[in-house]
Amino acid sequence: MTDVRFEKLTKAFGPTVALHPLDLTIRPGELFFLLGPSGCGKSTLLRLLAGLHEPTSGRVFFGDRDVTRLPTEQRNAVMCFQSYALWPHMSVRENVRFGLDVRKVGGKQAADRVDEVLHLVRMDAYADRKPNQLSGGQQQRVALARALAVKPDCLLLDEPLSNLDSKLRHEMRSEIRRICKAAGFTTLYVTHDQKEALSVADRIAVMRDGRLQQVGTPGDLYHRPANSFVADFIGQTNLIPGTVTASEGNRLTIETAAGLLTAARPGSAFGKTVVLSIRPEAIGLGGRAPSENRMRGNVAQTTFLGESSEHTVTVKDQALSVICSPPMLTGEGDGAVELGVRPEDVVVLPE
Repeated sequence: MTDVRFEKLTKAFGPTVALHPLDLTIRPGELFFLLGPSGCGKSTLLRLLAGLHEPTSGRVFFGDRDVTRLPTEQRNAVMCFQSYALWPHMSVRENVRFGLDVRKVGGKQAADRVDEVLHLVRMDAYADRKPNQLSGGQQQRVALARALAVKPDCLLLDEPLSNLDSKLRHEMRSEIRRICKAAGFTTLYVTHDQKEALSVADRIAVMRDGRLQQVGTPGDLYHRPANSFVADFIGQTNLIPGTVTASEGNRLTIETAAGLLTAARPGSAFGKTVVLSIRPEAIGLGGRAPSENRMRGNVAQTTFLGESSEHTVTVKDQALSVICSPPMLTGEGDGAVELGVRPEDVVVLPE
């Protein structure tokens, strides 16, 4: 297993800066996600790692090996593209063996390696089929097997599930994690799908406008976002501007459009302007509402989601999104309701 390190890495396309100076280390064997909106620089970083782009400045390391100026074929970093790029005239076995043939690995060694990775991705029974005889999920497994066959120092996945339907994409998340962790290779995975990243990654880097916003575990990013962009991008949240009016022990009191709210966080100055992030599922309604941070509002809209229900509740001048699981309330016009949220679930962010 190999660690991957970027040192002051930048990339500009003419006057456009796609990647500002970036320092980042991906640990050996880690399943690391790059997450962000379109144009944030995540695919540029992936291509710099693959050797498909040359950096404007900075360096790229695989372990202690400086690969910054090495061509793609000398890096041993293998990329899986969105299109899978399988040869239609070749069988599954021949597709998986292709990279080994290019590297002049033949005979029993190649045959054993192909059998090994086909077993890993659970495609042994389909070895003699052509790609057009496979489902989208099966083709994705073959593309992964072909990449794993050459034992890369780094496996690069560029939105590998984007061509699959919603149900199959959900099923493949756990399979991708199982395969990558079983193979043990350092993996860099690019996506714009927050749920995909949260459910699969060891760690995530959130990017915006070519800059890192935060790096951490899925739990860190979801429960302890560094700023309002990360809080809003990672899942759904209520962002509420406010001003700190009191600080006592590990409690802050913040004045907001929804009234006074208490957050379990020490050490912020009186009068400081902040933004509160409160996840919709952290707000309780009616009998499910916590006893702290009580509010009273009116239900403006209710959406039934099957396993849960989503409600828009207006509290004074502030609209709040509330998610209840199991569902409650029956629809629009449910009238006045009591809300509450624990101080531990009120996250204080810089303005």
